[in-house]
Formats: sequence, C-alpha cells, structure tokens
Amino acid sequence: MTARPSRRFLTPFPFVLFATIASVATQPTSPTIAPTPITFQKADATLGDVAVALSKASGIPISVPPVEGRLKCPAAFAGVPFWDALEQTAKQTGMKIVLFDKGTKVGLEPRGMSREVSTTSGPFRIVAKQVIGRALLDVGVTFHDIYLEVHWEPRIPVFRIDTQPRIIKATDDHGVGLTATTTSASGYPTEAITDMKMKVMGLTRESKKIGILAGEFRVTAAEKILTFKFDDLTGKMPVSKTQNEVIASVKGITKQDKFWEVELELLYPKNHPPFESFEEQKWLRDNKLQLVSPDGKPTNPESEEPAASGRRVVAIYRFPVTINPLAKGWSLVYETPSPLMEFKVPFELRNIPIP
Repeated sequence: MTARPSRRFLTPFPFVLFATIASVATQPTSPTIAPTPITFQKADATLGDVAVALSKASGIPISVPPVEGRLKCPAAFAGVPFWDALEQTAKQTGMKIVLFDKGTKVGLEPRGMSREVSTTSGPFRIVAKQVIGRALLDVGVTFHDIYLEVHWEPRIPVFRIDTQPRIIKATDDHGVGLTATTTSASGYPTEAITDMKMKVMGLTRESKKIGILAGEFRVTAAEKILTFKFDDLTGKMPVSKTQNEVIASVKGITKQDKFWEVELELLYPKNHPPFESFEEQKWLRDNKLQLVSPDGKPTNPESEEPAASGRRVVAIYRFPVTINPLAKGWSLVYETPSPLMEFKVPFELRNIPIP
C-alpha cells in the first residue's frame, strides 16, 4: 500500500503541466445523441424477464446466469435511458455489469467483492476500474493514476474520442481540492469501448476516497449507419440519392481490362467536424459498397480507394471482371455514417476507493 503524505506535501510533479480544478462543476448537458429509451413495467418480473426486455428494446444481447435469472426484480421503466435502466436492475439484484465481444454484448453477474464506481451520461457509461498510488521517492512526489473505462451503446459509431477527460471538479472525501493533469489527445476506437487514464494529485493520509471526480470528454460520432440502394445501374450516370443531408452519387461504372471500376462520391453537410489529414481515413472505416446480382447475391470489391477531404469523399471500388453490374437487375448498396457530430460528454463519479 502506498503511503499518502500530509496535506502540506503537494510538490508539483516535474515536467508535467497541471491545472487546478475549478471548485464548482458545470451543470451536465444532454448528449447530442439520445440514449435508447426503455419502457417496461412488470410487478412480478424476474431478472431474466427484465434482461430480455432490455435486450429487445436496445438490440444489445444481455446474458444472465440461470440461477440469478430467477431473482425477483419488479421493474417500472418509463422512457428511462438504457444504461440507467440496466444500472438500476443490477443494483436491485446485487449484480454487476460485464462487457463482452468488444462492448457489443452485456452480462449481468454476481457482484461479489466488486467495488467499481460508475455513472451514465446519455448513451455513454463511465466506470472507474482501477486506482494506483505512486510515490516517487527521489523527487518526493506522490500521485494516483485513475483508470476509467468508457463504453457506449454499440449502435452508435464513435470515430474519435479524447484519451483523457478534462477534469472540472475533484475533491477527496473531506472536500479537499485535488489537481489533475491536462493533456489533449484523441483515440480512434473500432469497438464500443475505450480506456482513459489520468493523474490526480493532492490526496493525503486523511483521504479515504476520491469524493468527487467530475469532468467531460469530447466525442466525434454518428447516430447510425445509412444505407443507400441504387436499383437501376443501366441508366445515365451520375445518379444521386440523399439521406439525412448526406448526398451519395454513383459517378460511373466502367469496365477495365481486369476489373469493373465503380466511382462513388459523398457530400456531407457543411457542419461536418474538421479532421486532420492523418485522421481522415478514421471516419471512413464503416463505409462499405456491394454489388448485388439479380438473384440477391452480393459481391464485395477486390480493392478500394476511399479518400476524404473535409466533408467530401471520393471512393474507387474495383470488382471482378467475371460479373456484369451493368446488366439488367443488378443493384448497388452503399453504407456510410449519418452526419458526424462532435460533442462533449459530461460525467461525475463519486466515492472512488483509493489504496
């Protein structure tokens, strides 16, 4: 166990910039992307009944051990956000929330000795997973590493997220103010879950917990994936369709020596979030084009070259020469994110145990 110094021992950590945390946290604001609302009421429900109802409403598979599934769990949810409903269910039955398959599946398991602290914010859930105290004896500095797990409803494609939250307010369990590092960096998750880490200074021998850890982090995400279907490829090109302010245009389909080449262009709304040049490919990860034969059989491209420049995307897809997409009955299906939004997710964690 790492010893904690007295309150007067608060020497700054060398070569790292720290910001004093404001004494009053900002009021949480609603996330731009709304959570899935849960409406379910059954006075004699079991945990298994509630899990089935939440899974059906959210589209997220929820598993429960057979024995615990028979636990009584009367439920009354009226438009409650999914994670809030699941948190209430877990607390009521002495269970904990466990994630599987990159955050796309959820399990409810007996809580046991678990001491994790969590909170929800719209379609996001933030969990304090680990606290490690460190003492750098050669420079006389003590600090604590706080590890957070952030996950969200898998239906939401998140393309960019802060790797460290901005802390607005932090105190120990006696109300003593703490300080935290301030850095700015982004991660590009390909799953429905990511980790965050920060350093907190100012905990003393009298501190038993982190009483309040409140902050926010930036997210760039879309509400859903759009599907564009072009049923007639024999007509004059280009041909365009619009969904949710996104314009998809098939510029041309031409036969080359060894492949068919499909050129496609996307135009997003003017408020499309800015990306650095090295980030542009990150938000194209879910773009997918297929050619579909008259009998409904899809063909995937052999190669693709998507390129983004601001809100405009130009993509070249190459298909095997053995098919003929310009024949009658062929269609083209293209998947791409709905308009991207950048917003901040506020959170507040309370009573985090410390070593």
